[in-house]
Amino acid sequence: MKFARTLALIAGIALLFSACSRESDEVSVKVEANTNPLLAHVPADTAYVFAALEPVPEEIVDAYLARFQPVLDVMAKEIGEFQADYAAGEHEGNEMAQLAMAVLDELGGELNSENLEKLGINMQAHQVMYGMGVFPVVRLGLSNSQALREAIARIEAKMGYDMPEKNLNGVSYWSVTGDDMPFGIYISILEQQLAITAFPSSAEDQLLADFLGQEMPQVSLDTTNTLAVLNAEKGYTGYGSGYVNLQKLAEEMLEADSDTHAFLGPDMGFDPTSLDPVCVAEYKSIVAKAPRMTAGTTVLTANELAARYEIEFEDTMAGRLAELVSATPVAEDGENILSTSIALKVGKLRSYVLEKANALVASPYQCEELQELNQNAAELAAQLNIPMPPMVNNLMGVRIRLDDLDIDADMPMAEGLFAVHVDKPEMFVGTASMLVPGFEELDLANQSEPVNIPTELMQVKIDDLEIYAMMSKDAIGLAMGEQHAPHLADFLEAEPQQDGTFFSASYDIARQFEIQAAMQHNFDVNPDHPHGFSDEFSDAFESSYKAMLGRSRVDMRLTADGLVVDSSMTFK
Repeated sequence: MKFARTLALIAGIALLFSACSRESDEVSVKVEANTNPLLAHVPADTAYVFAALEPVPEEIVDAYLARFQPVLDVMAKEIGEFQADYAAGEHEGNEMAQLAMAVLDELGGELNSENLEKLGINMQAHQVMYGMGVFPVVRLGLSNSQALREAIARIEAKMGYDMPEKNLNGVSYWSVTGDDMPFGIYISILEQQLAITAFPSSAEDQLLADFLGQEMPQVSLDTTNTLAVLNAEKGYTGYGSGYVNLQKLAEEMLEADSDTHAFLGPDMGFDPTSLDPVCVAEYKSIVAKAPRMTAGTTVLTANELAARYEIEFEDTMAGRLAELVSATPVAEDGENILSTSIALKVGKLRSYVLEKANALVASPYQCEELQELNQNAAELAAQLNIPMPPMVNNLMGVRIRLDDLDIDADMPMAEGLFAVHVDKPEMFVGTASMLVPGFEELDLANQSEPVNIPTELMQVKIDDLEIYAMMSKDAIGLAMGEQHAPHLADFLEAEPQQDGTFFSASYDIARQFEIQAAMQHNFDVNPDHPHGFSDEFSDAFESSYKAMLGRSRVDMRLTADGLVVDSSMTFK
């Protein structure tokens, strides 16, 4: 349906503009103070917040939008076709189509930064999202509040509909509420900002004045410099960061005297009155194990985007988990399709999980809502009490490097390198010798070069693919493909990691996209373009995607503070 596609395209490009406006160029200096004036509305004890302290440079936005130009060109064509269809009467009586045309008229028929600026929407403006209690508030800076008001008025006139404004102490706002809605949506154009929130209609007396800026926080994030301090501590830039205080959220929902507790009920999908003091205490004890999450951009240039996410753990748990990480080398970057690594001491991991499961079995939760956790712990303890083979207990990690993949073969052919890191590789080889007749003749322990594995030793015959094996002091490696055998020794002797990385992966995004498309074609999975988009738009998006994307990388670390996830994406 062309009209639905057009609405989706408008929404998609709006999100693109918004996403670009939240980031900026890479910086290496510490941000000294909050520079986002919207933070004056955010209470210092808010349960969550995400904001940028600096606006995005236009050249960075332009670089990202330029990569999507083929998509923007097709989008403009589809919008033109929609406008022509509308003029021909194809969408007569369709209020959503009428609204779309009214909005497009205000945008001059094209969604871009220049036309948005005419409506008072500045892509360089500050933004903030935070919690008022547990309820979300979004504030977007405007370059001209009156221009946006006038545009809305013109759209209303074209629609023949007047959206009634309400007023509180001289400040106007719109609200969308109803008897069948447990909450209301509230929108207001304030001085140089657009504000949007959602909270229970019953909470208007307590929350509306705060939302409209008539009652400002006694202590705000504007004065505490919280985000700048967070950025310095966590290595975030000033161009997009925030946190979620999980303990604060739990208190808001569970504590009888919290600002939020009174507004929650069965109609909101949560009934706090059903929880007795024992349940409240047990829920809070669970949350205390991981009290806070933080996130922020660490790099943003024209050619690279990186972010870091962290879940802070209770000190004892963080330390214990960090001890489970082995020294297995991390995934390597390069020209390969995929490189990935898992670095965990399987034996110690099993013992740790069994210890925690047994502890819960011995001292189960009393809260009725948590009984399933007790049952799961008992089942897990029973499963882990089964002895594991020594070769499994000695497992320290697994690494894979995929250099080539023939997806068109009858059986997809993968070439590259594979390694199993173990505490005692000779034990691993000995077990394999007992299970596979003839394996001992390879004599891996006394070989200094990779050994070709005879076809008769392999359980599955793979035509035209030579496989080589080699053993190092702490790993068993395989090379799939004769041309990769010379690289196996260096692969096994890669530098061990010491920073707590237990999972890492690096992959060629465009190549992964091609493989996925080929698999969908070969196996007839979802052959049509998704979401009803035209072939031309989907092809333009696919072409832009493959032409601009380089590699993506993720590294997950267990540290003395908790779980840290670093992710990055490069562009060609």
